[in-house]
Order: sequence, then structure tokens, then C-alpha cells
Amino acid sequence: MHELIKNNIINKKLIVDGDNILIALSGGPDSVFLFHNLRKLKDIISFNLYASHINHMYRGKDAMHDEEFVRDLCQKYGVRLFVKRKNAAEYARELKVTEEEAGRVLRYGFFNENLSQIGGGKIALAHNLNDQAETVLQRLIRGTGIDGLSAMSFQKSNLIRPMLNVSRDEIMAYLHGNNYRYCIDITNSQDIYGRNKIRLNLIPYLEKNFNPNIQVTLSRMAEAMERDKKIIEKYIDIKFKELLKDRSDSKLVLDLNLLRALDVGERGRIIRRGIEELKGNTVNVEMKHIDNAISLMDAGKTGKKIDLTGGFTIEISYDNFIINKGLDKVPEFEYNIALNEITHIKEVNKTLLARVFEAGTETWEDTEDKDSFCVDFDLVKGSLTVRNRRPGDSITPCGMEGSKKVKDVFIDLKIPKEERDSRLIVADDENIIWLEGYRINDKYKINESTKKILKISTGRQYEQRH
Repeated sequence: MHELIKNNIINKKLIVDGDNILIALSGGPDSVFLFHNLRKLKDIISFNLYASHINHMYRGKDAMHDEEFVRDLCQKYGVRLFVKRKNAAEYARELKVTEEEAGRVLRYGFFNENLSQIGGGKIALAHNLNDQAETVLQRLIRGTGIDGLSAMSFQKSNLIRPMLNVSRDEIMAYLHGNNYRYCIDITNSQDIYGRNKIRLNLIPYLEKNFNPNIQVTLSRMAEAMERDKKIIEKYIDIKFKELLKDRSDSKLVLDLNLLRALDVGERGRIIRRGIEELKGNTVNVEMKHIDNAISLMDAGKTGKKIDLTGGFTIEISYDNFIINKGLDKVPEFEYNIALNEITHIKEVNKTLLARVFEAGTETWEDTEDKDSFCVDFDLVKGSLTVRNRRPGDSITPCGMEGSKKVKDVFIDLKIPKEERDSRLIVADDENIIWLEGYRINDKYKINESTKKILKISTGRQYEQRH
């Protein structure tokens, strides 16, 4: 068995010299099998091995026993261990999701915390051939396409699964043959979760009545689907880049007209790709969610929005098809602006710096950039503040006569509603001087008689300007 794991890792380049490898070590037979194979492989490949263990606490003394077992195992072989204790049942209630989903969120969140402490690396997971078969069946029952049928892969991003083609029987034989101890989680033998029911009830039924090698068959099918999926993804990557108009950490904007021109299959895959870009995965994204998004695209008008899974929304805004990552509403904020000091606007993760220059010098012109604006400093009335919008706000746009409501400006600029509270407004005691993404107030523009120029630059919190 060790030769098979070694070949998987070397031939598929799952681990290379210098890698940091963090193994998810529960103490059960699968993770213990992987642990021993990885530590032996260090004699061939020079990599750093770490372990991560989460005590979900709901099994009482058994959970504490597993934690102690893992601690002893890592201490024996000199492997640094990270441990977290968190009740998965309570966490599920906090997130309003199932215990399985809460456990997944908890695990991967902790794994990534560990990786940040060791300087990055890969997470080694102990999924095996039987897990693969169970996953395929679980997704078939829920309803899935090629992506779902491809199930788990040997590597995706920083996740590696070196033993995906090893059966549970082979794992147990290896452990017993080498006298390696492991822990038993009795909940795995109880049909209280969907996956357990598939393992304990459905698979034995299929093996007895239809195909005694059903798990191998399902695993091979997943491999075939994975190959087909990669071909499709190459095409979708090209189309996605053609349609992408804008993106941030919380939003993707696609060209609605170009998206509508595609056939329904292409549209569905591009929408799924967009969700994955923001979410990092497509867990719990089902066909019904994609179908709802396509229906909105076909019939929706500007302002129409639907909720997807996990706080994500799809919205139609003019010629834009927008995928939003759920964000908390931006509260009202207002900060005083001090000259030559950086103002941190934590609510929107932005900064602002105000400086005054003498007119007629080249200094202020040399510092111009797309994230700044300049006005006549002597026209400023009282103190300067930066804030977000308020009901009734208006501005006299540069080059225009008369005022215009900020609300109407947002509508003209086609700014989505959920973004409007994030736009910065700089004001003095009497007027709005500048609206982010728009213009300065005409009353404050620089002219021939200007003596002092106020320049204000904006940026992100991590891009402080000096």
C-alpha cells in the first residue's frame, strides 16, 4: 500500500520538495493510515509535516480520548500538532446549517488558520475510494451534473487526497499488518447522517442486488467525469473572461447581454463559475439554484434579485448580471478629516488623506492619480468630514448649474443599491464637496484666483498613502 501512496504523490506531483503539508488527523483509521505513509515518505521527499485535529466535543470522553491519542502519536514522531475544541452541534445552530455543514466550515477554517501560522502549504485529506463512491451517490440523490459526478479529485487548489484510490479494506489490512493503533468513532456506525445512511444501508443493498463492485465502479466513473470536466472548464474559462466586466472580493459583474446570447448550458456553467470565484467552492450549490438564476436572467428587470445558498444573491442591474457575496449592511459613518493625517474608514475598509498645496507649484500636479481630487481650499466652509449618504443629500456637479440629488446620481451611474452606502462623500459645514466615483461640487472648482489647493486621495486600508 505504501508504494501506491508514494506513486500517487510523486506521479501526480501532490507533494514536492520544500512543501508544508498539514494533515487533517482525526485519529480514525483513514487519517492514521495517511499519517504513517506521509511520515515514511519524508525519507524520499523533503517536506515539512504538520497535523491538525478538531475535537467536536459532542462525543464526551470518546472525543477527549481521540484528542489524547492524536497528541501522543504526533509527539512520538515529532510532528507539530494544532488542536481546536469546538462543539459542532452548537456551531451548527449558530450558523443555522446542518451539523455536517457546520463541521466542514469549522474544519476548513481551522486548517487555513494553521496554514497561515506555518507560512502556507497544502492540506492532506484522508478521503479514500469508499468515500468517493459515497460522495457520488450522495450527489446523485440530491441531483447533480458532470461536476458533481466527478466528486473529489486527487488535488484541487491546496487540497490533496493521496489515497483516493485506496479502499477501506486495504486501509484496515495495512494498519493491522503493521500493528498501527487507531481510534473508532462509533457515530460512523449509526445511520443518523445522510452519508452514514448511504454507507450503511444503500451501498450494501446495491452490492447485494446489483453490482458487488459498485464502489469501484462509482470511483472509476468519477475519474472519467473528472477528465470530461477539465475539457469543459477550459472552454468555460475562455467564455467567462469574455463576459467578466468587473470583480471584487464581494461581487462579480458579467455582461448580461452576452450571457443571454449563450445557450442554457453555457449560462449555467458560467454562473456556477462566478459563484465559485467568490465562494471558493460550489458546496451546496445545486441545479435548482442555477435554474433560478437563469430564470431571473430570462425574465428579470433591473432591480430584480434572488437569494441563492449561503448568503449569495443574483441581481439584474441594467446591462449587468451581478453575483453578490452576502455582506452585512454598511452602517452610517462620519469621520472628521485632519490635514496631513490618514483617516481610516473601517466600515468600508478605505483610507483618506487630505493635503494642501500652494497654487502655481508643480508639487500638487505631480501627485495626481485616479484616486484623488482637487478643489479650492479657501472655498471650504468650516470643518471637513467624510461620510456615507444621508436622505436628501444633493450636490452641484462640476460643469452644471443647479443641484442634483445624490440618489439620482446613483441611478444615472447605475450603481447597485447595495453599493451606495459604501460610496464616500466629502463635505464641509455647508455642502457636499465630492461624491466618490462622480464629480466635485462646481462651487469648489479651481480657477485663476485659487491660491491654495486641497487634494484628497483615497485608497484601501492596506494601501495607506503617504
